[in-house]
Amino acid sequence: MMELLSKYVEFKNGKKRPTLKGTIPVYGGNGILDYTNTANMQSGVVIGRVGVYCGSVFLVREECWVSDNAIKAMCKENIDLGYLYYLLSSLHLNERRIGTSQPLLTQNILNNIEVEIPELAIQKKISSILELLDEKIKLNNEINKNLVA
Repeated sequence: MMELLSKYVEFKNGKKRPTLKGTIPVYGGNGILDYTNTANMQSGVVIGRVGVYCGSVFLVREECWVSDNAIKAMCKENIDLGYLYYLLSSLHLNERRIGTSQPLLTQNILNNIEVEIPELAIQKKISSILELLDEKIKLNNEINKNLVA
């Protein structure tokens, strides 16, 4: 049964990054920008909100700071974080943006995406298989890089 993504995920805009340096990663629309001393998300998915990286998706399993160029996606009940990451990655979020000269993805757009979510045990199986495949791809890329060097 199709349901709104807002049933499973809480979306919040990131905030201006702190100026103090530290060891906690600061995520923007293109991944890690810097490091600071405080966090505004414990774990979740970071989504590029504005500009060329609008719709990019990053899985974060540690505390981090999400900057104002990104949106925090945090799991509600009955959704696995890994599954959420792969789901959001598959939704072509960049194609759902508004604006032409300065693309923008909003919480409202994300909240109103219709999805069909399997039960939690199936989600965990799917995400564990996809994570294993991602690790294999990463390892193969590193081997290829070493072969070229």
